[in-house]
Amino acid sequence: MISMSMNTTMGPGWSFSQLWFLALALIIVEEVGLARLMERSSPERAKTWRQRGFAYDAALCVVCLIDSSPLMPYSMDHLPAHMAIHVFEMFYVPIVLVITAPWLPALFALRLTTRRTFLRWWRFGRQRWLTMGAQRLIASPLFALVFFNAVMILWHIPRIFNYGVWHPWAHTWLMGPSFILSGYLFWRVILGSHPFGPRGSTKFQLITIVTTALIMLVIAISMAVLSHAAWYTMNATMLGQIDAFHDQQLGAAVLWICGDFWAVPAIVLLVSRIVKENGSFGAAFERSLGRESENA
Repeated sequence: MISMSMNTTMGPGWSFSQLWFLALALIIVEEVGLARLMERSSPERAKTWRQRGFAYDAALCVVCLIDSSPLMPYSMDHLPAHMAIHVFEMFYVPIVLVITAPWLPALFALRLTTRRTFLRWWRFGRQRWLTMGAQRLIASPLFALVFFNAVMILWHIPRIFNYGVWHPWAHTWLMGPSFILSGYLFWRVILGSHPFGPRGSTKFQLITIVTTALIMLVIAISMAVLSHAAWYTMNATMLGQIDAFHDQQLGAAVLWICGDFWAVPAIVLLVSRIVKENGSFGAAFERSLGRESENA
């Protein structure tokens, strides 16, 4: 079996993931900024920030534990486990990162004078056309939708997926992080991150959810129904072509089923928002048809 993270072996199936170094650096930055935020916050607000900090730290540690655990080499032999890990990285870890808003403590990790200097440079420096342009692009709901689905499709292309699983550094530093980053931008369209609300309108949020769920379904059907052989060389090498194809069909089922686990709750969330904004589902439906004036 291949150790997925170029890690130091620690025991049967366990290894030390190099992601721990990145996670530790991010946690230190977040904790420094968090301490400064809590000093200037009310007791209730400080408690909220502390809870967010624990959730953020836990999310990073869980990602590193998965990369260090026997589950990672096991997922190289069994595509369903591999799919489950990446769905977790794309849809569930990013939700925690959005809700905990770690970017704000990270900003406060800088001293006041340094923070002000950095923000002036970012917004008013000679390079502002680049920094502000990049900020507008990254904050664009359309960019988030395209980027997320492009990353998902890209890593399911056999040649690219094969490279990632046969080269541990690519899996650890490219595949996993790209899923989490694109997932963060995806969920920012739908969820708020203190002190800002969702980036997309309700209509675009619905488009984002439906489009992504549809693409996941198309990928799953392509792997399970439209194919007659295993796509990925790792599975074919480990299991043989026939068993690898059956394993691929199970992986496609995981991808399909897991789509319901995030898409359905997201749609329920949107519907509850719409009803809250309009007073009732009927009023929301009438408004969507442009009939609000008739009922006035």
